[in-house]
Amino acid sequence: MNNATSNWQDSLAQTYQEFYTQIIAYSPQILGALLFLFIGWLAAHALRIAIKKLIGGLDTLFQRMFKSDHAAHERVKRSYSVIISSAVFWIVIIFSIAAAANMLGWDMFSNWLGNIITYLPNLITGLLIILAGFLLGNGAKSATFGAATAAGIEQVELVGRSVQVIIMFTALVIGVEQIGINIGFITNVSLVIIGVLIAGGALAFGLGAKDLIANVIGAQYTRKHCRIGEHMQIGTAQGVVIEVSQTSIVLDNGVARVVVPAKLFHEMSSTLSPDADNIGLTTKTEQDSQHV
Repeated sequence: MNNATSNWQDSLAQTYQEFYTQIIAYSPQILGALLFLFIGWLAAHALRIAIKKLIGGLDTLFQRMFKSDHAAHERVKRSYSVIISSAVFWIVIIFSIAAAANMLGWDMFSNWLGNIITYLPNLITGLLIILAGFLLGNGAKSATFGAATAAGIEQVELVGRSVQVIIMFTALVIGVEQIGINIGFITNVSLVIIGVLIAGGALAFGLGAKDLIANVIGAQYTRKHCRIGEHMQIGTAQGVVIEVSQTSIVLDNGVARVVVPAKLFHEMSSTLSPDADNIGLTTKTEQDSQHV
């Protein structure tokens, strides 16, 4: 009995001794891995702060280039800043964990992280493409909004939003394909739907905006050939030109204002007299002579 107890104690002591010896022999790798993880965490934290400052600078630049709503711009800046800085932080952490696992000799875990790291370039490239598309879409929306407002287009919000959606959708498709996700079927269906919508919109615009385009062209011709204050006769309408808008000509006949579609100036023969006062005087004299 005493011999059995003594053998058991000796075996346990030997096991503890071997475990202690292995820990002592393995401690440099453990300390090195922990130190590497700590350095990686510091680097990831520093990069996250630097990325946030960089995005803040880029945001200021975009805000100067494209004037937009300040509150919406702040929301966009915060969301992009959080997404990009967090992505960079965790990428550096994954690299640090993979290096630490390799130092400890954890081959299976190290190989698994190595596969993730191999996939990271495609993932990062795809995410950057999507992010660039969102940034470009917002900038294009603001630029289109300003240009459409300057051109006098009424549906400026619809035009700007359409440009933004097209750019974002294109960037999303390219980015997802770069990541490696097969969305060929969804892309084909989306392209067919977009093609049908564009064709239908073009047909509806062509049919419905025919008169509008004709009036716009007529207004351009009117501005080239007549001046404010001249006397004009178009068909049965006549009077002094007091305004040429985007689509119409406004005449004053002395009794009321007459709004004439500008396309009539291009489609019908028109009479222009440079001195409206003399025209009125001559007409009055002729009427007095007829009464006499």
